[in-house]
Parts: sequence; structure tokens; C-alpha cells
Amino acid sequence: MKLLTGDDIFPTLLEVVKKAQRSVKIASAWIKGDMFAQLMDILKEKGIKPEVIIRASEFTDLNITDPSVFEKVKELGGTVYLCPRLHAKFLLADGERAVVASANFTFSGLSELTKGNIEAGVYYDKNDDPQEVEKLNQYFERIKTEFSEPLRDNLIGFVLNPVRTDGFEFITVRETPSLEGYVEVKLDEKKTLVGKIASLYAYDMGFFANPFVENESPVFAPLEDFKKLFDEDKNPDWKTAAAFAYVNGNGNRVTIAEVKPLGILDESGRLNPVDRPFPVGTPVYTASSETLSSLVRKKFGGLQMQRPVKVGLLWGTDVDFYVDAQEVLRKHMLIIGTTGSGKSYFAKRFVSRIFKTDAVDKIFVLDPHGEYYDDLVSLLGKSEDIEHVEFPDTLFPLTGDEVVELLKESGFADMVSGNSKEVKRNRSLLMKYFKPSLRLTHLKEKTLEEIIGKIDTEEGEVWQTFSDTYGEEVLKNQPQVWRLMNDSLNLEGKKIVVYDFRNISDATTRVNIAGLILQEIFNRKKRNPKGEEFLVVLEEAHNFAPEKGYGDVSASTGNLALVMSRKIAAEGRKFGIGLVTITQRPAQVSKYVLAQMNTQAMFRTVNSSDLSAISTYVEYTGGETVSLLPQLTVGQAVFSGLGVPFPAVVRIV
Repeated sequence: MKLLTGDDIFPTLLEVVKKAQRSVKIASAWIKGDMFAQLMDILKEKGIKPEVIIRASEFTDLNITDPSVFEKVKELGGTVYLCPRLHAKFLLADGERAVVASANFTFSGLSELTKGNIEAGVYYDKNDDPQEVEKLNQYFERIKTEFSEPLRDNLIGFVLNPVRTDGFEFITVRETPSLEGYVEVKLDEKKTLVGKIASLYAYDMGFFANPFVENESPVFAPLEDFKKLFDEDKNPDWKTAAAFAYVNGNGNRVTIAEVKPLGILDESGRLNPVDRPFPVGTPVYTASSETLSSLVRKKFGGLQMQRPVKVGLLWGTDVDFYVDAQEVLRKHMLIIGTTGSGKSYFAKRFVSRIFKTDAVDKIFVLDPHGEYYDDLVSLLGKSEDIEHVEFPDTLFPLTGDEVVELLKESGFADMVSGNSKEVKRNRSLLMKYFKPSLRLTHLKEKTLEEIIGKIDTEEGEVWQTFSDTYGEEVLKNQPQVWRLMNDSLNLEGKKIVVYDFRNISDATTRVNIAGLILQEIFNRKKRNPKGEEFLVVLEEAHNFAPEKGYGDVSASTGNLALVMSRKIAAEGRKFGIGLVTITQRPAQVSKYVLAQMNTQAMFRTVNSSDLSAISTYVEYTGGETVSLLPQLTVGQAVFSGLGVPFPAVVRIV
């Protein structure tokens, strides 16, 4: 140990820094002036990144410490730490040489006796005092880790009054954060509160608070200024110009962010509820990729995802976001959005990514417009695992009553109305041939032409009328359509079956065929619930499972597709059938089906009735989530529900 007088302190500091090879650690309540800059210039030549602790107990501290100090340390890649209680002053180089003194790192503290303060200090060298130097090194680390806050680029603000368990506000000190951005608050070494910015408020301290409120805040414009600017005797143009000048001349803008906590992340990686407030003034940081990455493979409730499937990037970050395919299979998924919002783009990619996992054995896609097969082949790079079932245009009645309606519409009501012997015979015949079952319907072996022929007049008027109206092929291909359905359900080795309905012009036939497919899938799984895992994808679900009659589609119990969609939504999870419901009009989809979709991917939606349906019938979507949907851009979606860790805006990739 060597005693240092005021004349010796700075020269010794220079010598110690010049000898440094690895690290320089500085503690000083206040720092300013060229002498500190000289020390930093030496470190710059050596490529050493300094660690500097300063005091930040009150505003006066930062009125003394130069802004250039922060610039210098940052330029060298070093770190500044803020310690409210710091009074120690020392420098430690390489953990081997140290100067401990009464002097702050300012001109007054480091100048020679004739110019500055009268200071004293000591010099330690590891060769002479190894234990003392090591104790100083440990002391610095303790001050840094236990009593200081690192000044990092992602420190964006400080918490304001009041702190609530369900939310808090903070004032920003860097660039304005983004809405839906993520922040973190370090509660201690083991716990980090993670939250999402729910709203932002911009204030101008040079403009006006409410001048008529008692005890007006002094940071806003004085009441006298308000009176002058808005004096009724003043010319309106003058008042406009004066207000404009006042804002531009006096303005100091601040932004307040309101945060909704997602939970407290503990050392095990579990997200726990916020059960108590934390201190006002606590620093708020932009959530790190490491923090967010530890959350995105968890599902709602904090448990680890069993089968994570990537769906995109958490908005405003480069962090991958996942949906648990296991939750989709067990508790179903809803995908909604207006035309052009990215809904179908995502749905196809999601199907292709689930295919690549071992979460599901077979995927059945009901595709009204023939959009899936080519895109899935392109996404998967192969076609051998995909069966494309392209239905020809056809009529496929499920009940005799449907044929009765066809006859009435075609002008042959007299053949099926009334109590005549012929009418009873015709109705009995129709009831015999048409059954709402793939196994029982006679259309598997008889054409509609043949059945109509059994009730036709001698002149063949019914056949001729039907043929002119629908076309001969439409009346003759029922056994072919039946085989397409039956064979597709018995395919070996095909993991994806795409049912292409684009050629079918009759709305009732579309829901009939869809209903038979869904019914057979459900019945087979019900007979063997522990067998293969199935996933049903219902594209444009309003065409198959409407809430009320949608266009030509019935919402009655006669709509087998609706009946089976409801059944799969309610009971499918027990038998290993997952359901993905996709629609651009959620208000037109069966509310019963909507209510069973426990994970949601929601793209831009603007229709008020659709937004109301989402808010009312879709679980886990609060008002804040619904209010975001009209603001989304193409390729953005809000994910919520049981298959994700928390409601989040995601950029689809």
C-alpha cells in the first residue's frame, strides 16, 4: 500500500490505466471533465471496455456528471451502472492494481493541490497486497450486482405511481416504444415481470393541462399564459399563431406507456401471476429475446408445449412464436380474417407444418374452392402423401324430402303432394333409396337418373326436365362420387386428404357430401378412439356450418355438415379428432362451433357483427384483443387461447 496526496492521485491513475490489459473498473459518485476523458482515450487505444458505477440518488447528481461520460463509455463498448447510495471512489485495473481515494473523478477531485480539492488516497498492488486488491474487486462486483442498475440500451423508462398488480405505467426515457411491444422489470435475481404495452400517451409539458383544475401541475403551462393565448379580445388568427409558437417554443414531449403484465417469470421458466406491487421508480427494460424465447414454447397456464409448431415471429421482435399442436388436436382452433388478410396463406402453412410433426396421423381438408392441393404440394415439396379428391358437379340428396323439394321446384309437385296412391308410392320409394349415411344410401350403387326413372311419367317428363336443368352427368355420377368419398377414407399411406368442392354448384349437395365425410370420420374414430389421431380442416366454415341460413345453406338439423361439425367440436377431443375452423365471417358460423375453438388465430377483421361474435362467443379474447383486429395489416394476426402462452400479435412467416 502507498499513500497518495492530491498531487499524486491523477498521475497514479494514468499509470495504472496505461498498464491495464484486460479490464478497468471505476466507482465514483460524480464524473466530469477532461481528466476522465484522458483515461477513456487510453482505454480506447487498448480496446478495453470499462465498467463505471456512478451515483443516481437525486437530480443534482446528474447535473454534475457530464453527459459526455455516457457517450465516452458507450463508445468504448463499456457499461455504466447507476447506484443511488454510492459514495466510494476507486479505480481497479485487471484485478491487480487499484487506486482508492476521497476524490471524485472530476476536475476538482483529480487536480493538483493548488487547483482542486485537497484529497488523499492509497495505491494497492497485487504483488504487495493481494488480499486487499481481491477484496476491492469483490466489493466492486457486489456494488454492481446488488445495489446498482445497469444502464443498457434496452432500459426504456421508469415506473410511475401507482403500481397495481393488474397493470402499471412508466415514463419513457428513450425512443417511444411500440404498441404491443414487450417489456420486463427485474424484481430480483430470480424473478422478472414480463408485460405488454397496452396503450401509449404523449404529453407536451409546454402546452396545457386542464387550466380549470385546482392545484394544476407546475410542469404544464402557467394559467397566465393560457389566459393570454385565449383572450377573447385577441384576433383568432393571432391566437392560432401564438398557440403554434408556444407549443414549438416551449414544448418538451414525454410519452407514458401503460403495461398489462403477462406474469412473473421465475428461475424455472414458469410464468406466475402478479400477486403484489413492486416499487415505484423501478427501471423498465425492453424485453430481451432470451426472456421472450423462454415463454413462447409454453401454452396458456405456463406448462411446456407438447408439440410446438412455429407460426411466425412475435411482433416487433426476431423471436419465433409457436402454437401447441396438441392443444389444437384436443381443443380445436379458429382461424378468422377478412379476404386478403393472410388467413388462408397462414392456414395452408399451418397444415403443412403440423403434417411435418408426429402430432397427427391424418389430416382431412374440406376445401370449397380448390385452393389447397397445389399449395400444399408446393409447401411440402411432394405429392405422394396427399390425396386430391376432386368431386365432379353432382346432385347428392341425403333424404327423400330433398328429392321432393327438387320435384316441386321443377314443377312436379303433384307427384309428391297429396294423399293419392301414386303420391304415397312415390314418397315411399324416395324414402327407401335416400339415407343420410355413407353406408346406407342407395346412391352408392344407383344413379339419381335410375331412381327418378322409377317415379317418372311414361313420357319421361321428370327426367327430361331434370336433365335440361342440371345436365345428364350430374344425374348419373352418384356412385362415382360415393366411391371417391369411401375410397378416400380407406387410403393407406396418405396423410393428407384434400376434398375439392369447387366443381359442385348445388349448395345442398356440398353440405351433404361434407356431412357424410365428417360423419364417417367421426363414427370411425368413435369405434376406435385410441387409434390414429385425425385433424379436420373446415375451410370457409360458414359454407358448411352456418349459424343461420347462409345463402342457400340451411342451418336446420337437416344440414348434416352442421350437425357433424357441432358433434366433432363438442366430442371430437374424446376420440382423437381435432378441428380447425376457418372463416372470413365468424358471425355466420355456428356459435356452438365457435365456442368450442379454444385456440385462435385472428387476422384483420372489420365487420361489426363479426367483431361482436368474436367478443361474445370466442373464449380468451377480451375487449383489448378484439379492438386490435381492425388495425392489423396483411400478415399480422392476434393469437390467443389455450395453445399459446399469452395473447400476442404475430407476423406470419
